[in-house]
Amino acid sequence: MFHERNTCHFCGRFVLEVEGWAESVQPYHVILAPWDDEANFFEGSFHLECVRRFDRRVEFRAAVVDWITCVNDQVTVLGEDGQNHGIPRTGLGFTNLVAELPTGEIYEDPRFNQWVLVEYAGPFHFLALKTAEALGRGERVRGNEGQRAVVLPGDPGAEISAWSLIHLLDFLAVHDLYQPMLDAFEPDYEFWDGGQGRAGFILNYSLSALRPIPEDVSEFFRRYLPSYVLKRLEDA
Repeated sequence: MFHERNTCHFCGRFVLEVEGWAESVQPYHVILAPWDDEANFFEGSFHLECVRRFDRRVEFRAAVVDWITCVNDQVTVLGEDGQNHGIPRTGLGFTNLVAELPTGEIYEDPRFNQWVLVEYAGPFHFLALKTAEALGRGERVRGNEGQRAVVLPGDPGAEISAWSLIHLLDFLAVHDLYQPMLDAFEPDYEFWDGGQGRAGFILNYSLSALRPIPEDVSEFFRRYLPSYVLKRLEDA
């Protein structure tokens, strides 16, 4: 497995984050990584398509579901001293399995109006109420459009401010990984600013695209939401 900063855990190539296509997991989540001989926990960046192609994606998916559905528990890991150690973990608490669809399972938060789709192929997608409602209306939904920051693997020079998304992907040598997004999912890229930092050239940007949510998920929310009782914040 690959553990360098901003590289995909599964393929080792650069990750330019965009929701639904290339994302990251922070280390405090404590997701076990039984497939990884070099680390106890899964963290860092990944391309969702690389998860789908991973030969041990069944183990990946099981670890993700365990993290998503647990509330508070303890995981056991082998320490550098050769002994097993218990580590407390707070999971995400999506404890209610509400759908088993052809493409994956949907888990619901019992306190808030939120869901997670976990594909049988491995990747997972968090779905807020507005997203679920849009899917139920048959709409395509766009990922997060907020600002992001990433350390590039080299100095692109001042010309990067005028680069297109394709030019940036070519510079990062990952154009092929993002081609399906470019072809049919309407990416919207904007350069904000950039410059040298201690770790290298820091790019501040925004990048969003239509999220590749399967159609059976839209059909589920079309049937499910009309009788769904909204959860109230004061009851959480």
